[in-house]
Amino acid sequence: MNIDQRPDLSLQQHLHLTTELKQGIAILRMSALELSEYARKCVEENPFFDDDDWVEPRHPLTPDRYVQDVSADALFEKRGHGSPETFDAERGDMSQRSFSFDRYLTEGETLDEFLLEQLRLQADSPHAMAIGEYLIGNIDGSGYLRTSVEQVASALGVPEQEVARVLSLVQQFEPTGVGARNLAECLELQLRKNGKFTPTLERLVKSHLAEFESRTPASIARDMGLSLAELNEALDVIRTCNPRPASQFGSPSRPIWPEVVVEACGNGEYEVSLQDFYLPHLKINPTYRAMASNVKERDAETYLKEKLKEAESLIDGINYRHSTLHKIACCIVEMQVEFFERGYDCLRPLTMVQVAEATGVSESTVSRIASGNYMQTPRGVFELRFFFHSSAYHAADRVVSSISVKHRITELVAKEDSSNPLSDQALSEALAREGVSVSRRTVNKYREELGIPARAARRRS
Repeated sequence: MNIDQRPDLSLQQHLHLTTELKQGIAILRMSALELSEYARKCVEENPFFDDDDWVEPRHPLTPDRYVQDVSADALFEKRGHGSPETFDAERGDMSQRSFSFDRYLTEGETLDEFLLEQLRLQADSPHAMAIGEYLIGNIDGSGYLRTSVEQVASALGVPEQEVARVLSLVQQFEPTGVGARNLAECLELQLRKNGKFTPTLERLVKSHLAEFESRTPASIARDMGLSLAELNEALDVIRTCNPRPASQFGSPSRPIWPEVVVEACGNGEYEVSLQDFYLPHLKINPTYRAMASNVKERDAETYLKEKLKEAESLIDGINYRHSTLHKIACCIVEMQVEFFERGYDCLRPLTMVQVAEATGVSESTVSRIASGNYMQTPRGVFELRFFFHSSAYHAADRVVSSISVKHRITELVAKEDSSNPLSDQALSEALAREGVSVSRRTVNKYREELGIPARAARRRS
């Protein structure tokens, strides 16, 4: 056997997230109020910002200050980070902080923050991180996932099996039961975690749970081949679970600020503007900029150049976020113009992939911008994420989205005879008469997502 030593030259690609790149990712995710707090802290710590650079909140109708249309290519290639697509694809762990449930309880962390911190520690790739963020953004205040694997896959343009894999990871997070799509799955997650998911409890949770609304425990026990005492014992175990696993987190205390404003101009046209009086108007102190170029002492030169780079990066990040938010908002209004004209019944199916292609940014950028940013419209205030729905149903003269169908189900239930409520089949038939074909099973799923009880529970004598 011959053992030779010789040099071998090869090229390898490694993902490296600079401080500026991490800051840019973080800024894209921030709401106006969060960005205001973050920028205020940066101004206090960086001498390159003048003390009077901070502009206190002004009247909400103050015109848009950031008029420069910042090119994504210019923004990130200037820093040597490549194109916006590279910026969005190169996702990574932005924080290595450890987490604990007790720390949440004492510091008042929100459910989203608590789940995202666990995701950052456990996601095995930037791709999984992006999917996980989208899933967490669709978990409600009780801890339930209010979208389907199919809808997420369609919205992000990824395989369903990849979404299912990341969802399985999220469902392992604390609080136990979070990320479930219905009560049965929520109970199963908790019972499995506690080692109590016996065959009897599995049958009860998966096949008979909903029957307690319309049947007696004795009849259910007979069908399961159990004595009433055995059934009651199983129910006692189920009662140890929390049907609202995230309830201890409460509601986020942060106020909602609709940064995007949509106003009707007549003739079916709408004007989109940004009310940014919460955002800082930052500029570089020219004296310090000159000093950074002329100082002779090495340590002082290093410090000043580092702080100058941080200041420039913050200004670039804020401008890029501003222009991207405006661009995405304009695209949403253009694609959903029928909703603004005629209401919920005309809300069209729309995916983040479609908006990404129309605006020239990546789906992950659209996802970040859509979460936590709100739009004030003639029809009310909506989170940008509200306008994205992948399910399509063909009505007589239009294509409608799942949210339109849900809204109509809510209206039908509100008008029903309480002594003879509509069954899921009756709701399906009512929608069909209006030209929208939706199966009974889909109606059942939407009704549960809306928190509307089954027919038996809605009956009033």
